[in-house]
Amino acid sequence: MTPLADMIPTMSDPDLKALRANAERLSSSGSPVQAATATDLLPLIDAETARRAALPAAAPKKRAPAKKKVVPATGHQTALPTKTAA
Repeated sequence: MTPLADMIPTMSDPDLKALRANAERLSSSGSPVQAATATDLLPLIDAETARRAALPAAAPKKRAPAKKKVVPATGHQTALPTKTAA
């Protein structure tokens, strides 16, 4: 197995998608070595994609409840003391 094939299970979904697109491109227009490697990788990429699709969807993370807004103090609590004339 190529070192790249060993990395397929650890790749993220977007990376796996990009690798598949590159492998398809190289299998038809790359050098003979690139085409052979890409052709070998395509079934491995497809198998990993199918394995991930078969896994149960991860439960969405629960968010913390929204914090309640504090009502600003009104009335006499915010009034400035009045100055008395001397």
